[in-house]
Amino acid sequence: MDFVLILFRTIDVILSILQWTVLVWVILSWILFFLRNSKFRWRNRQLYHVLEQLNDIFERMTRPFLRPFRRLMRRIDTAGIDWSPLLLMLAIYVLRQILWAIARRLILPASTM
Repeated sequence: MDFVLILFRTIDVILSILQWTVLVWVILSWILFFLRNSKFRWRNRQLYHVLEQLNDIFERMTRPFLRPFRRLMRRIDTAGIDWSPLLLMLAIYVLRQILWAIARRLILPASTM
């Protein structure tokens, strides 16, 4: 039973890390979008370059997980808004809830004996 709990906890931590990575990437991409359209880009070139590199790193980390949702959203007219990060975060939330519901069902019967 301990192995199952450790396995569920590990999967939960991985999903949590993925969720935070997506959130950081989304916020960083918004910051870069607004900085790209301001004078900050020219006044602080080194900091802007570092932010672009961080954005590239986070985008490469999240791209494989976002790809199925982007393919799904390609068929729907979304007026140029990328909803795939929101759908991914929603899917992660649902997976985590299902995971812990299964874990509770496996652990509670064993603890009541």
